[in-house]
Amino acid sequence: MAAEIAETFRQALVMVRQDQPFEALRLLNQVIEQDPAIAEAFVQRARIRRRLGESDGAIADYTKAIRLAPTAEIYLARALVWLSLEQIKGAIADSRKAIQLTPDLAGAHQLLGKALGLFGDGPGAIAAYKQAARCYVAAKDKANATRCLEKIEPLRSLPPLPKETAISAQLTRESKLFPATSQAVLATPAAFLQRLWEKYEQGQYQSVLKDVDWLLQCGVASTAVAESAVESVSESIEALCLRGLVNAQLGRSQQAVEDFALAVKQAPDDQKVAFWRGQMRLVLADGYGAVEDFSKLIKEVGPEARFFAQRAQGYRLIDELEKAFKDYANALGMEQENAQLYQQRAEVQQAMGELEGAIADYRQAATLWLNQGNWQAHQQVVTGLRSLQAQPLDNSKIVVPIKYFSGRSPVIEVRFNGIATFDMAFDPSASGSAITQAMARQLNVMPLGDRPCQVADGRTVDLPFTHIRSVAVGAAMVTDMYMCIVPDTAESRLGQDFFSGYDVRISKTNVTLYRQLDS
Repeated sequence: MAAEIAETFRQALVMVRQDQPFEALRLLNQVIEQDPAIAEAFVQRARIRRRLGESDGAIADYTKAIRLAPTAEIYLARALVWLSLEQIKGAIADSRKAIQLTPDLAGAHQLLGKALGLFGDGPGAIAAYKQAARCYVAAKDKANATRCLEKIEPLRSLPPLPKETAISAQLTRESKLFPATSQAVLATPAAFLQRLWEKYEQGQYQSVLKDVDWLLQCGVASTAVAESAVESVSESIEALCLRGLVNAQLGRSQQAVEDFALAVKQAPDDQKVAFWRGQMRLVLADGYGAVEDFSKLIKEVGPEARFFAQRAQGYRLIDELEKAFKDYANALGMEQENAQLYQQRAEVQQAMGELEGAIADYRQAATLWLNQGNWQAHQQVVTGLRSLQAQPLDNSKIVVPIKYFSGRSPVIEVRFNGIATFDMAFDPSASGSAITQAMARQLNVMPLGDRPCQVADGRTVDLPFTHIRSVAVGAAMVTDMYMCIVPDTAESRLGQDFFSGYDVRISKTNVTLYRQLDS
């Protein structure tokens, strides 16, 4: 570590100890930008992001740290974040990985017990809590050992999980005679793969890895077995991609990359392979690679909500938040009832400091989750929303630099929908705001009809108007504005419909906004 980077990292740690998370985050960003090979920098940033409610960012940073220097402690930390997101399978997988690396890590056994209990695996949870208690006793930590033992009794009422058909446990790779139950499963390998995808979505990575390994090995063991297990090249490639994704989830990045390299070699133009590879890159925190894959799919296949949503995650990994916002907006244009998309866009807006837009999206997500009957997701969003609303909006002055003057009107920079900026005349005497036809084309907004609009000379004429989702000047933002569209020969302006909630002062260099106390 170079001396300058080491000093910046030291200052960041000081800010952490002094409970100044935002300053620590700024310094850690500098360290990571200058040297992205410092695992501890990602760990520290992950802790701050989790504290600030940026769980996705915390997961991404812990994943990067694991790639650089996998330790039981980092896996355990990521498991805690998974648990906070109610991603029980992820918490189970990471807890087990932590135990594999450090078998006497009591906290990992304890967290595994909690996660298995939430999953409904009573016997498994009891075994984990017992082992946690043993580890605590060995460490002479009687209090925590007692807590673990107290967790056991309520779990005894949970029935054991039903045993799934485990093909790999029923057959050896050398077997040429299949039991009837296995023949029924293997008669439709596509259905078997579908089951594995479902288990993958549930976070059962070790189980999926075992079965998909068996499936691929059957495909090359003999012609007879291959005909039963993998009926076509496409299914073999799909199995490779699934194994690559599982390896990525388990932190086995090299194996994941190798699986996808083989899949791409066999099917270089397969769009499913490109999609799954993009997902693998997201898991490995390769934001740039993911953006490349999903951008290619959007270009070649066409715009689909899932492509935009996945690419948005890639942009988030590389801190291109405005591009992520735009992709979520495009996805929501196609799936307007998708609660998850609203929630993810809210997270992006919150990270951008667009608190009012974030609150609006969180509210919409909460409503949609409730309408869909997903109470847990609804409560998670509501809890986050209450925390966000409890944060006081910045009532201090907002200073906006004046770029130049157009006549007597100052011209300032205005951001639309979080993705595009334009220079606009600030005109507090105008009752409404207006954009030019060129701006409307760039924003891809269409006229909704005509309405009376005040023009520059004070006259009121009928002009087309359109809807703008959000308009921001510095930290000030207004959502759901309706603006007139004027010819390109006219001047765009920002009027009282934006600044009505502020007291305004204009100097030679700045426009200063003061939020009104009753606004």
